[in-house]
Amino acid sequence: MGWSQEELAEKANLHPSFIGQLERGLRSASFRTLERLGVIFGLKPTDFLAGGGIAVYKPQPLERKILGLIKGCSTGEQQLVYQTIKHLLRQKRRLAKR
Repeated sequence: MGWSQEELAEKANLHPSFIGQLERGLRSASFRTLERLGVIFGLKPTDFLAGGGIAVYKPQPLERKILGLIKGCSTGEQQLVYQTIKHLLRQKRRLAKR
């Protein structure tokens, strides 16, 4: 997906160091963690356990629209869009906690 561990951790509401430990095989994921990651990657938790091949992520229609909007933008513009979305989602989470 091209995400950093920090980006994936934020999307999954997990700690970045935990993501790193999962990647290195130092920690195991609970079923709940597999559910969280599955939502992000468009997979079922059991897909992680199937072994076999590498799962290919297929963006949802709205994700494809967003990707289409930023496709021709400079890296700086893409970073600005990313930071804006990140800020909006953090605000939403803060308001939801109240």
